[in-house]
Amino acid sequence: MANIYLPYLKFFKDPMLIKAELIYALQESRDRCLHQSTKFLSELMMTLKNIPPYFEYENENNEFIRFELEPAFTNLEDYLVYFKARAYYDLEDYPSCAHIAKHTNNSKSMFLHYMARYLSMHNECIYERTNLFDSFKPINMRAYMELLDELLILNVYGSEDDSDEESEDEPQPLEASDLDTINQKHSIQQQEVDSTPKGRRCSRRPRSLRIEKASTSTLAKKNKITKRNNTTKKVKVTALAAQSENSMSAGDHKEPRIKREDPYLLWLTAVMLKRIDRCDEAIDILVRALQIQPCFWGAWIELSTLVKDLHMLDALNLRLNESKEHHWMHLLFIAHMYVDFQITDRAINIYNDIWKLGHADFQDWPYMQAQLAIAHHNKREIATAIVSFKTVMGMDPFRIDNLDLLSNLMYVCTSPDELVVLSKYVASIDRYRQETLCVLGNMYSLKCDHAKSVLYFKKAVRINPFNVTAWTLLGHEYIEMKNSYAAIISYRQALKINIRDYRAWYGLGQIYELVKLPNYALFYFAHARDLRPRDYRMLVSLGEMFDRADRILESMACFYKALFYDTDGTIMLKLSKFYDKYGDCSNELTREHFNTINRRALKIGIRNRTAVELNLILSKIYLYLGHYYMDLHYYDRAISLAGKCRDLWKETETCQTFGVTEHVTALLTEIEARAGSDSSLASTPGAIKARRFLFGL
Repeated sequence: MANIYLPYLKFFKDPMLIKAELIYALQESRDRCLHQSTKFLSELMMTLKNIPPYFEYENENNEFIRFELEPAFTNLEDYLVYFKARAYYDLEDYPSCAHIAKHTNNSKSMFLHYMARYLSMHNECIYERTNLFDSFKPINMRAYMELLDELLILNVYGSEDDSDEESEDEPQPLEASDLDTINQKHSIQQQEVDSTPKGRRCSRRPRSLRIEKASTSTLAKKNKITKRNNTTKKVKVTALAAQSENSMSAGDHKEPRIKREDPYLLWLTAVMLKRIDRCDEAIDILVRALQIQPCFWGAWIELSTLVKDLHMLDALNLRLNESKEHHWMHLLFIAHMYVDFQITDRAINIYNDIWKLGHADFQDWPYMQAQLAIAHHNKREIATAIVSFKTVMGMDPFRIDNLDLLSNLMYVCTSPDELVVLSKYVASIDRYRQETLCVLGNMYSLKCDHAKSVLYFKKAVRINPFNVTAWTLLGHEYIEMKNSYAAIISYRQALKINIRDYRAWYGLGQIYELVKLPNYALFYFAHARDLRPRDYRMLVSLGEMFDRADRILESMACFYKALFYDTDGTIMLKLSKFYDKYGDCSNELTREHFNTINRRALKIGIRNRTAVELNLILSKIYLYLGHYYMDLHYYDRAISLAGKCRDLWKETETCQTFGVTEHVTALLTEIEARAGSDSSLASTPGAIKARRFLFGL
């Protein structure tokens, strides 16, 4: 594994370059109020606090790198406009922020202008939703499309127009008449009255023609960034200067806006395209943004939500590695995608390689430890995952990201005391965070107070309608409340946000199984199985649906595939139940599989199970084999297995002990009755009760 990702891992061995890039990327994200990216980069910067370049140094001849940032503002007016717009943005007064930053040539102020307009529409969509299950589409679609058109003209179509003016081989000299034509076009654009701030390029073509041209050019140049011709640049700057002189003569002293390719504006364009399901264009724009600024973590996360399968991920990795840079942030993206796609072994190997082959400081990075915890959570290694989450809490006591997953693990382990302690802990930090609300919802669900649990999950999705975990847990609660319609809508909302969420697919399959629609359940269980091929629960559910649909061969295939991932004997009991149903209890494969699972349960159970759980598993296996050999008239073997089953519980006194002892007694009584009778069909009520215990899964 280390050989495959060696070009990436070289950066983690000597993280001086990483920190130098972080200083610049952190300032860019902070100045644009991109809080999640700023948080991610700041956490990594804090981890590398002992790595040069430092923020303080004694003299100019210091041996460490001196990192100097480029000047942010060219004049005092840009400085004042930016900080006034920033003040309104921090106060969430987005219309005022957009108005203040409307006429500016500074990249940060431009971003705040467009971001404020987008957030104003986004908040309107959130606040005006009367029904929790309404669509996420913008309410004022016309204003949304106008803003999107401006961003596309600024970032996409403008570049395509420029490329049309370029010659393929050599630049052709432009005559004075061409310059006059360009000046006339700019004067026409100046006379347009719309929401486009002055100086931004605008197209007179109908939108359909612009979209058609852009999509054709994007497909033709999918793996190439458009580069302008130097001669064309000079002509355009001259034209903009002429436009500026005309504007100043008319009494307007604002500077013209010269178009630049801003990775943060490209990201905002991709976000808006994704909202209206133009995902292919969004991917192309995000790739361009990451080729300009690969340290922008928000763009990586947005790109991860658009990748649908592994083939798409492989193609995307090839596009991102065209420059052969193998940027270190790309490796973190690959590991993040492996965690999302449930390829947890590869993700764990990547993080372990960074720890082993990289610098030692990366072991103190809470994000990486949290990703490992999520990977172990996906593998259902519950004890390891809980330890990893508690390690993250020790690194940063006020970091409550992903603690909703920890509450899920505690819910599965039925640990009400630990879950109550966790809920009090996160509530003391921030009671109104979406993670806190999910933890509280799980706590009330474990207490069987499903109405209150639904209330907290609803609060979580109102705060963040794109929280997949909250939507999925809300669907689980509606199932408990026998509200199938609301559960189906909740799961479908989760799939709209993340189509790779296996829990939503599996939940939909369970609902249709409950309402006795096995063909619908088959469809959803099959999708869950594709996302979690190593999870025996998906295979067993699929096998049971095939059984209900009288597709016996497919059902048996699912059960046998599940045998490879069975660790506690559950699948073998399912198979024995299957053979018992179809009158094939004497099948030799059943006996062989049970002998195999007997040995495997001893090895795996010692590591992953408590003594009581392991004894209960082995008791069921011994009881089944005892009944099997009794049916074949091998009474000595049956009595020996019954004795083994009884020996397991000699030194244990629990509620399970009396139940197992009762079933062993019933088996021995059945053997004595059959041994003393010529009829092999003799049966006692105790034996019937023992089979119910055995097959009551």
